[in-house]
Amino acid sequence: MLSFDQICDRRNTDSTKWDRYESRYGLRDVVPLWVADMDFPCMEEVQNAVIRRAGHPVYGYTDVGKDLVRAVIDWESRQHHIEVSEEEIVWNTGVVYGFYTLIEWLVRPEEKVIVQPPVYPPFFRTPESLGRRVVYSPLRRNGDVWEMDLEDFEAKLKADPSIRMFLLCNPHNPVGRCWSRDELEKLLDLCGRYGLYVVSDEIHADIVFPGTKHVSVLACDGCRNDRVILLGSATKTFNLAGLKISYAIVKNPALGRKFAAIAKACGLSSVNLFAMEAMKAAYRHGDTWKDACVSYIYKNFRFMENYLKEKAPEIDFSIPQATYLGWMDMGALPMPENFCERLKREGHVEFQAGEGFGDAYADFLRVNLACPRRTLEEGLCRMTAWLKENGCLT
Repeated sequence: MLSFDQICDRRNTDSTKWDRYESRYGLRDVVPLWVADMDFPCMEEVQNAVIRRAGHPVYGYTDVGKDLVRAVIDWESRQHHIEVSEEEIVWNTGVVYGFYTLIEWLVRPEEKVIVQPPVYPPFFRTPESLGRRVVYSPLRRNGDVWEMDLEDFEAKLKADPSIRMFLLCNPHNPVGRCWSRDELEKLLDLCGRYGLYVVSDEIHADIVFPGTKHVSVLACDGCRNDRVILLGSATKTFNLAGLKISYAIVKNPALGRKFAAIAKACGLSSVNLFAMEAMKAAYRHGDTWKDACVSYIYKNFRFMENYLKEKAPEIDFSIPQATYLGWMDMGALPMPENFCERLKREGHVEFQAGEGFGDAYADFLRVNLACPRRTLEEGLCRMTAWLKENGCLT
């Protein structure tokens, strides 16, 4: 019987999410609703696979086996309707490390990367850390829906021929959009005409809610396969981030071979042996667990939507199409400066500050709903209590 209501105490496990408060801030009881990992226990088949492998007393160098390759191929076909061959898979320790390697390799120092804010911070911080300049084509907000501004996107490409790579977030973090086939094909056509590499982060592709579906760039008729690279992983879907494993799918054989050689040389493809077992078990046996997990998260979103309508209607919030991340607009409230930091220190609940996703989004908070409902409710209660105490809510 699957139960996502189970409270799994992660304290004293060196958890990034739970164990930093006392040592960094002198706080002991903060509810963390910020970083994007789950508070649900891993599915039993994943735990058993790791335990079984740990039972062998030798943990030496390990190659990716055919069974794991087959599991990835079958999962991508079954879940995302894209056909993948073994030769098209390049192993990575993580999606952000894949960004780093691809940018360093494919974007010359004088060239640029284009992104669509508000977006997950490594999309612009990674190229900046490598000395590459970033061009911003912001998403456009149309009521509750965030849309690509393709006119602005093309104008940026036309004005600056030094833009060499586009980092696509699909589904989008933090606004939760599943891009439509039409949007993606228009975007891919633009990138093809202007000679851009397209790196599509599809790590949230499995977490999609009723009424919509994920469309992979590799499933689009307009896909320019020779310059498109997909980055995927089981780590968000099955909460394996600490095990360090992901993969790229590269349809261009020459590009794939070169990427694989670079990944091997720099250690990017040296994935953890326990991660291999965990991903294999997840992709072989995880369909039912995944569906149940997504259903639970969607119910968390419905709970949060109803809670805010009743307790804090001034907060602009709607259920996204995908991901387990909510995007709250606090702009209608008289919020003090540094309110996210104050919520943590005074209200004992932490969200992800909106300005981290782009300078224009300081009025927003990102919230992680992949947790037991009691945890979510406690965090929301603390938030609304702090807002009332500080005159932000009536």
